[in-house]
Amino acid sequence: MRFPREKLVLFSLRAEFVDLDELLHFAKKHRAFKRSYYITIDYPDSFDILLVRQGELATIMRVANNVPTKEVALMDVDEKIKHTDSSLVNVAFADDQLLVMIIVGLRDENVVREVDARSVPPLNLLRDLSVQSFSGILVITRRNEKSYVLVKEGEVSTVYLAPGGRTPDDLFKYLKEWGSELSIKIIREVPEEAAYATSAQVELLITSANRLLEEFTAILGRNIVKKIAEISLKGVAKEHTFFESFKITDDAKFTGAPKVDTDSLVRGFAAFFNLLADSLSTISGGRHITVFRKALQDYRFALNNLKFFDHIKEQIF
Repeated sequence: MRFPREKLVLFSLRAEFVDLDELLHFAKKHRAFKRSYYITIDYPDSFDILLVRQGELATIMRVANNVPTKEVALMDVDEKIKHTDSSLVNVAFADDQLLVMIIVGLRDENVVREVDARSVPPLNLLRDLSVQSFSGILVITRRNEKSYVLVKEGEVSTVYLAPGGRTPDDLFKYLKEWGSELSIKIIREVPEEAAYATSAQVELLITSANRLLEEFTAILGRNIVKKIAEISLKGVAKEHTFFESFKITDDAKFTGAPKVDTDSLVRGFAAFFNLLADSLSTISGGRHITVFRKALQDYRFALNNLKFFDHIKEQIF
């Protein structure tokens, strides 16, 4: 079974050559693996998926044809491997948000219905869900692939496609290309964790902010930029309270790990950038837009996908 992923770490390795206990123990010890990922083990008649959140094993699900999906223990996985002639292991990094959606999809709770795309075209289904202001998760199955879509009040919010693709446009292209081969499970459930912005989205905005602060530091000096950033941070936190979890370090770096939905995250960072622009426009001699453009050049397309620039007062690009 193929699931969406950020990065494939191990691919189709024979299970007898993998020590799962050692792999999970390694994940706890080594910083690079103290993040979220999943392990899939494909057997001839079924598959297991081990979901690991921030280095800690969260749950193990076993899926087989014509048998209800169930949670199993690690020793059950070891036994299955011992008594199976051929089993393959894959390991892939993934967002916490995706892991939650995978768990919800496999548990089969709060399922509204499952739609065969040959009877209801997928794009028509999305339009119907939009009219209904539906909120929940769509699990899209094509052959051995599973993709996931988070819908909020009828709008496509987050996309994870098994072959790759993270935007609504990617989803629409996928549905048009493979529509007749799809089945779509509609689940009326939005776990709190699934509503959060992904770690990649948070990292993008923090990296963009730090790149901007670096550019202004080179022009104005660290102390001035640090002070202005701190004032802007306090100003933004009055309206966007999740900004209280952020801080400016002594070397004028932006740091934090918020738990907030994507729209609020984007609007909050845009407000922070707007306050920075207001403060820095005069002191930089009117060069602030040029500095903004230089700092954000490498991230402009990713930021544009988040509609970040829709909330910026001045035109940067």
